[in-house]
Amino acid sequence: MKYEDWIAKNTPLKRVSSLEPYRDEIQKLVSLNYTHNQIADYLQEVRGLEISRQQVQKFLSKKTTKEKAVQAEKGEIPKVSLEDKFKGYL
Repeated sequence: MKYEDWIAKNTPLKRVSSLEPYRDEIQKLVSLNYTHNQIADYLQEVRGLEISRQQVQKFLSKKTTKEKAVQAEKGEIPKVSLEDKFKGYL
């Protein structure tokens, strides 16, 4: 059995968030300092999704955690010393 044949016969069981197609839009709104409530309102009014502030918050926290894990694996997150963190307080 070939790889393509197996994929054609089996569907992935992992669930994908209904917010995933709007990820770029959501991240743009976050970068513009919109609140989770405002983002939920946008998704309801513009995209027709029945979504709550908590769902937006959960989606963003999961994505942030995953992205940080991937960055850490790649060594992209710079390590900051305690001295640098508290430089203004010392």
